[in-house]
Amino acid sequence: MTTIASPRAPFSLDLLLNTPKKKWSDIAGTAASIAIPLAILGAVVINAHGLDVARLVAVAPGASLFWPAFVLLYATLPVSYWIIYRRIWNLPISGLVPLFRKQVANEIVVGYAGEAHFYFWARRHAGLTGSPFGAIKDVSVLSAVAGNVITLVLMALTARDVTMLMHGGLAATFRWSIAVIVICSLVPFLFRRRLFLLPPGELRFVLGVHFARSMVSMVLTAATWHFLFPAVSLATWLSLNTLRMMISRLPLVANKDILFAAATLLLLGDNADAALAIAFTASLTLLAHLVVGATTGVAALVERRRGAN
Repeated sequence: MTTIASPRAPFSLDLLLNTPKKKWSDIAGTAASIAIPLAILGAVVINAHGLDVARLVAVAPGASLFWPAFVLLYATLPVSYWIIYRRIWNLPISGLVPLFRKQVANEIVVGYAGEAHFYFWARRHAGLTGSPFGAIKDVSVLSAVAGNVITLVLMALTARDVTMLMHGGLAATFRWSIAVIVICSLVPFLFRRRLFLLPPGELRFVLGVHFARSMVSMVLTAATWHFLFPAVSLATWLSLNTLRMMISRLPLVANKDILFAAATLLLLGDNADAALAIAFTASLTLLAHLVVGATTGVAALVERRRGAN
């Protein structure tokens, strides 16, 4: 008996080129919803090898105000974004989960991977009639603007300490960095009619939340260091964190870690306990990223699988 094979349609470049944009968007969303959680889990495994959990446990304080301060500090960023998207989209409380996942993806995978993942999550879950890209773009741009403006204000407030740190060739680089920050802050406002899609009232609200979040984060960071090492005053820790935030946003300055170490010596001297407090908080933050990344990454894959069935 002869089996007649059914004719198979040949590959057509025209068919590929004429694929509807919506279908390509769905394909990209499916790929991102799988790839980014997998990338988070991969980053968790890689970073877990370099984390000394035993040393963290040995250094960790007992009953202390450090722990509630640290939890609040870690939650400040995703909660602030939830407040913003609650206003824009009426985002439910369940939206905090992808926002925590967004924070982890940006920190341990690659910058803006979290925004990409949150964009595709919002398209599926936020119940929007249009694309959420414009709102996410506006919120991200305003976050950068708020950070730049706060950096300029901090430079003015810490001018004396900054002058002691920036000398020689570094001073010229510092001045050029200020110029870049000013330009990057002005451009979005000069082209705001073409750049932003959200209404002016929403833009003001978003910018206000970003400013408030930055200030709260600065205070909570200083508070966690103070609760770990109370021999140094909260005001001194706040000054150090102010310099750290400022240094981290200087675009043309290399070796930011070395510059921050110099700022630490300037304010605290050669203080091993103070350095330990800063290192402990950084390591604990990484541990929190790994735990949150593992749990939310697995949850995203399980959710995706259930949705496919």
